[in-house]
Amino acid sequence: MARIGAFGNLVFSVSDQTVKTFDNMKWDFSAKYATHDRHIKADLLEYQGPEIETVSFGMEFSVFLGVDPWKEIKKLREMVRSGYTGRLVIGRMIYGNYKWVIQKGTVSLKYFDGNGNLLSARADVTLKEYPRR
Repeated sequence: MARIGAFGNLVFSVSDQTVKTFDNMKWDFSAKYATHDRHIKADLLEYQGPEIETVSFGMEFSVFLGVDPWKEIKKLREMVRSGYTGRLVIGRMIYGNYKWVIQKGTVSLKYFDGNGNLLSARADVTLKEYPRR
């Protein structure tokens, strides 16, 4: 099994039995500026510090890829509801300067079998940086 990365117990991996990866990863970072009006001159910007960074990505959970969608959805919900904080690691790279929390998760329940069992789902998550106090 090739382990691609992890956020806590949410592990991204690929093997001949399972595919549990992510896609469309976006990392947003910005700064906070105040604008000061000036008479007969261009406004003046004042740097006030960095904004909180965000990372977002999507995941496909499918029994056809060897993954139990309900198990992964429950794992994500528990991480949100408990306020879990952790490092985001992809390959050997640790993303951000601090730990992260899952601010939001959206799950699309895609396919069910004839008995109502979930076969495939897509989860999109947004992580927010959790700086030290």
